[in-house]
Amino acid sequence: MTFVLASASPRRLELLAQIGLTPDRVVPADIDESPRRAELPAAYAERMAREKCAQVGRQCSAERVLAADTAVAPGRRLLGQPAPAAAARPCRGLV
Repeated sequence: MTFVLASASPRRLELLAQIGLTPDRVVPADIDESPRRAELPAAYAERMAREKCAQVGRQCSAERVLAADTAVAPGRRLLGQPAPAAAARPCRGLV
């Protein structure tokens, strides 16, 4: 049996290594990560993890799949994905 990580996150690989786990494969999920209207952060993170697992699981049906997600939220307000640093550079002089 093989172990598949459904994530492109280098941090998730680091966390797994800390507990002695190394996935046999890394297969990032290709899903729409848009939050639903009025979706709370914990529900959003759980839904994303389930959808990632299901999507990658369909590609790797005979394997064990681990999927997770992180949501950043001050209170009940879900913040979006951070923009890449390169996208912020042009705005640096405007602040």
